[in-house]
Amino acid sequence: MHWCDSIEFELVGTDCYEYRANNSWKSISLEDLRLESQRCEFCSALFGLIDYRLRYDTTKTGNDRHTPRLTDEEIRRNANVSILVEAKKARNWSFSKRGESYRTVIDLSVTCGSHHVDILLQRAGSGGRVPVAQWYQAKDGEDTISYIAPGSWRTEGIDLLALSYPIVGRLQGGFGRWRPLQIDFPTLERWINTCDDGHELCKNQYKADRVQRLRLVDVNKMCIINVSSRDHYHQFATLSYVWGREPFLRLSRDNLKHLMTPGSLDKTPPPLTVRDALQICHGLQIQFIWVDSLCIIQDDKSDMIEIVDSMDSIYRQSVITIVAASGTNAHAGIPGVRPGTRHLEQHTLQARGVQFVDSVDSKQLSSEFSSEEPDWISGTPWAQRAWTFQEGLVSRRLLFFTAEQVYWSCRGGLLSEDTVEHFPSEGSDAKPYKDSDSMFKLLECQSLAITFSKRNLTYESDIQRAYLGVQNHLDKKWGGHKFSWGLPHGSFWASLMLEWEFDKGRKRRSGTHPIEIIDGTVTRASFPSWSWMGWTGGGEIYSQVGLMNIYCPSCYTFDSAAELVAIQYGEYNGPKPLAELLANSETANGDKKWRKDITEADFTPALVSTPAMKHSALLFYTQTAKTYPFSVMIRSKFYEILEEHQREGQQHTGTRKEVTLAVVFAEEKPFSWEKIRLYCWPIIKRDGVWKRASYMSTMVSLDMWKVLPRKSWELICMI
Repeated sequence: MHWCDSIEFELVGTDCYEYRANNSWKSISLEDLRLESQRCEFCSALFGLIDYRLRYDTTKTGNDRHTPRLTDEEIRRNANVSILVEAKKARNWSFSKRGESYRTVIDLSVTCGSHHVDILLQRAGSGGRVPVAQWYQAKDGEDTISYIAPGSWRTEGIDLLALSYPIVGRLQGGFGRWRPLQIDFPTLERWINTCDDGHELCKNQYKADRVQRLRLVDVNKMCIINVSSRDHYHQFATLSYVWGREPFLRLSRDNLKHLMTPGSLDKTPPPLTVRDALQICHGLQIQFIWVDSLCIIQDDKSDMIEIVDSMDSIYRQSVITIVAASGTNAHAGIPGVRPGTRHLEQHTLQARGVQFVDSVDSKQLSSEFSSEEPDWISGTPWAQRAWTFQEGLVSRRLLFFTAEQVYWSCRGGLLSEDTVEHFPSEGSDAKPYKDSDSMFKLLECQSLAITFSKRNLTYESDIQRAYLGVQNHLDKKWGGHKFSWGLPHGSFWASLMLEWEFDKGRKRRSGTHPIEIIDGTVTRASFPSWSWMGWTGGGEIYSQVGLMNIYCPSCYTFDSAAELVAIQYGEYNGPKPLAELLANSETANGDKKWRKDITEADFTPALVSTPAMKHSALLFYTQTAKTYPFSVMIRSKFYEILEEHQREGQQHTGTRKEVTLAVVFAEEKPFSWEKIRLYCWPIIKRDGVWKRASYMSTMVSLDMWKVLPRKSWELICMI
């Protein structure tokens, strides 16, 4: 009996495996597999594929890719192979269940010392025996699978009430196929036509605001053109790519006239990534494309603010967004456009009449959660940059050009070059996504903010501008939903608890954010300490609070006209007023009064004398404590604060400062000794306004809070 005889090849590409109880890895050393290959056709083909992948270096280019990194002796002695028939998830680039499905594949894991290679084998056609799944019997708790000759596959759904009957397997929506080394544009055109003909979701469902001054690159005339708002019937593509630090051609006031001359982009060529994007437009018969470096005057602040603030509308209006995912800079080019830019060769294998082909990307099928980016894009240079996040999110349809293949991702599904088309359809195993997103979703907001926070910015002061497209997108999607510094008003109370992971390098974000106010002038606002945007230093943000039985204060911010705006509690899980929880907590002078409403008469002198400060301000009434002689906990770490360190009237020396605790949020913990937990901010007062002294909250039980001295009700004006 050969080693591979126990592998259930017939299950690959069918929906039977998800009903199978016995799934376990089968392992063999590569040397034993080599010996097996002398008497088994499948093992011989598998050995050749693994040997090729162990020697293939995706970090190199051209012929250098095949320079052996491992010697024959290292491979023969140290390499081990594990194989598993497994159902994995295929998911497009989104943050909810859109175009999501499962496919049964052969998952190969090869290790050789510290070197590791993952390989996916997909069914390459409908050949081979058809599995019949027999549900397990209650008496022994096991299931069995028998096989029949090739024939018709099941097309109807499963009757869960009839599990005692054999169920003929059904082919899944995706087969593996050969991926050409150079892009086949007719294939990409078919993807676009499939979406055009069958996806209502992918049409411009949110009415995009017209950009008054839109420039486009005319691919035929090879120059920049001006397009007025009434001429927006032009169909155009958009480009999303990584700029990098190396200089390249950009639009400026000096070269504007020249670059608007037909043929100027032939005489003064843009960087390779942009040139490849123009070639893609040629191949797809799209005459116009919007490229930020060529369509925004880079040394004109007014033009920059106007266009950047409208980028969500631009990307939403485009017919397709070309994503150069693998390039680290604008000179990297787009793989597959020109000969010699893609290199990985595929292999075919056959076992018991079932044909297989290896995927060029082992990460295209994985097990990530819907609130995370798919693995096939999350590790690319494009997915490390903050600016590109909003470009991908607001685009209706995207072509992702990775190192070895192209992915199509739209609101209706996912496609790739080495897998036969997959879209949710009648009788498929995918769950069609219905766009019932008109209601606010806190978890979607949090997953977007958390994913964005992992990305990098060249200039840390760009964070609000880079996230603005996300906010505008959700604002339109939910029919007028407001944000303040990345915090949605629909769950402002919970979003205040989005905090950065513990990191010694955490610090206040430097720089300012430009805001165009109602009279057309531009003011600059500092980043507020009360938002996750106000801090930087690596890591990512996380939500540390639950969503049930919560208490919060009434919060106020200012709009672009510097007018006071009350943020409603919202309806999500019905938060209760924080003041009701603290009403019985005695203050130093016995004062139990608190106020809900805030008017201009309550503004601090600093807020009145410095109007620009309003754009960063947050106002709320809460209870504060000046002294806290007990251990405080920041996440899982405790810090001892001694009473003598915080004596009233004591003259502090060195870096020691008196810190006030302000209650910001509370939640009931019915199964915890704390019962009710208060989330408090350590804050300090400077020049009449408060700032957070830490990027993390201090958690205090309500019982402990009640015994603290020097408490009072106070209006907190924070920046």
